[in-house]
Amino acid sequence: MKGISPLIAAVLLIAFTVAIATLVMGWFSTLTRETTTTVSNKTTEAVACSNAQITVEDVYVTAGSLATGSARVVVKNTGFTTLGITSLQVYNTTGHNFSTGFSVVSSFPSGSIQSFSITNVSVPTCPGTFSKVLVTSNCGGIANTFDGTPKCS
Repeated sequence: MKGISPLIAAVLLIAFTVAIATLVMGWFSTLTRETTTTVSNKTTEAVACSNAQITVEDVYVTAGSLATGSARVVVKNTGFTTLGITSLQVYNTTGHNFSTGFSVVSSFPSGSIQSFSITNVSVPTCPGTFSKVLVTSNCGGIANTFDGTPKCS
């Protein structure tokens, strides 16, 4: 029996190694490019959010049951970047939260003030059963809690 010559075996081995190396390099190049883009996007967002800050300026509560109670929350962007308001919730002392009527704000410029009206808030006595207001933004960790005394009407 005869096998293949050593020259042909060496050529086949080199060709197989080059083919595998080409596939691995292509995969690694794509992985590196995608990771770089993801890290770049996260870094840009983190730098933009480093100057972000929101403050709940005031809270006005109309005492009532779930059907008749309401709240108006005044929020100010006190940071140096435009951000979005993703959540606003009013809490009563029993731990229930209310956000009916809130719409996400995608662009909240620096220095601007916005008033949000929340309906169906169950705060039977004001300020006795009011607990807090929590506002969150699209910048991770940028939020504000108002747990003072609201203005009652």
